[in-house]
Amino acid sequence: MPQSFSNRSGRDLVSRFRRSLSALVGAEKGRGQVMLVAFSGGPDSTALLHLLLETSNESGLKVAAAHLDHGLRGEEAERDLRAAGQAAKEAGVPFYWEKADCRETARRDSLSIEAAARLVRYAFLARLKKKIGARWVATGHNADDQAEAVLLNLLRGSGPRGLSGIHPVRSDGVVRPLLPFWRSEIMEYLNGRGLTWVEDSSNDDQDFTRNRLRHDLIPKLEKEYNPSVKAALARTADILRQEEDYWSTCLNGLKHDLSWEALDSRVSLALEPLAGLDRAPARRLIREAVLAARGNTLALTLDHVDEVLDYAASGGRGGLDLPGGVRAWRDGDRLLIGRFDQAEPPEFEYELNAPGLTLIPELGLRLTAAVHDRPGELDLRNMGPARAALDLDSLTMPLRARTVRPGDRFRPLGMKHMKKLQDFFVDEKVPASQRPHVPLVLDQRGIVWVGGLRPSEDARLRASSTRALVLSLE
Repeated sequence: MPQSFSNRSGRDLVSRFRRSLSALVGAEKGRGQVMLVAFSGGPDSTALLHLLLETSNESGLKVAAAHLDHGLRGEEAERDLRAAGQAAKEAGVPFYWEKADCRETARRDSLSIEAAARLVRYAFLARLKKKIGARWVATGHNADDQAEAVLLNLLRGSGPRGLSGIHPVRSDGVVRPLLPFWRSEIMEYLNGRGLTWVEDSSNDDQDFTRNRLRHDLIPKLEKEYNPSVKAALARTADILRQEEDYWSTCLNGLKHDLSWEALDSRVSLALEPLAGLDRAPARRLIREAVLAARGNTLALTLDHVDEVLDYAASGGRGGLDLPGGVRAWRDGDRLLIGRFDQAEPPEFEYELNAPGLTLIPELGLRLTAAVHDRPGELDLRNMGPARAALDLDSLTMPLRARTVRPGDRFRPLGMKHMKKLQDFFVDEKVPASQRPHVPLVLDQRGIVWVGGLRPSEDARLRASSTRALVLSLE
């Protein structure tokens, strides 16, 4: 064994790694679980792979390697793939790989190549993690990467979240056990163990901002301003990450106050309490909404966030387009943020099988109709909005189910007069975006049930009713 790793410093590094890993995954939780390593074959991921294997007896982890060809470096990328596969084979771990087209992603989503590569890489790791049943994904980010990330985000004008840098553990199971280690320590480990790795020539390409920062700006700051500037930047990340954790707790309470709803890549929140918030928490909530709708906040700037808040407060119509195909728009007393569906509202009309089953594929619904000869035994109070009991003998058959049309009117249950369906939706606080998706049931005279909301007074069950038709939406 080389001298550098026969001494105390070598043993200390492995011991420190063991403690770092345990802090991220738990001393006992890892036993029998799979950790997927993002394995480029470079120095950081090579050290990570072997440190995980070296400590696997204590951690109980099973290790697998994942390699992504970003489609950017041609023959060199193919060389790296072969080298990574061979290294994984020699280490005795399963190896998975995939090739992507990051340039196409960058073009489609209006991203830099660096941002697109990161987006594609994490999507690949997430898919593979789910496919093989891994518990965690480990990446080789180190303390130098942390310092560079903080400085880069500072130059971009990021807020506290950006300046909190690279987080040791993410909610999606991504962990960074090498984050406490400097690049020099990692190289010492590799040389001490006699391990080999591949060098990515793009790491020296000065066209990439991060490379210029690493090779030019940070050395200049160390020489002319602060020899420990990287440690200072990493310390800043630690401080702000703790503050971000505190803010996350606060935001959960604010979400409750704003009646926050997240469904199908779309977030909805109440406008009035949002307008009452200070700018700082309001900005964080908008960023959280975009993150929930899109999965990331790439290319979302402070100007975008402030435009959304100004739009929400203005009472204006229309909406705002945000990066990544996300849109913000008002819907009644709520603000919606999500991937905006430009498709035309569904159009359908079906004759109901009564009794029987009618499918409404445009809405993904099943509408069943059942006849009850003892309507007095029905528990009308506990039927719920997805069911309605109508007086069968008062209906003029056949029944139809169709979409909402301009000018629709009906007499809601409990009312004496006809009401425009548009006004009924406003009173019931049904968002405009959802109204085209409400199914209507009609007999030959008009609407007898606004599906999921209320039946018509004209078709209600009475004490004298002898037969009921019970409609159910699933």
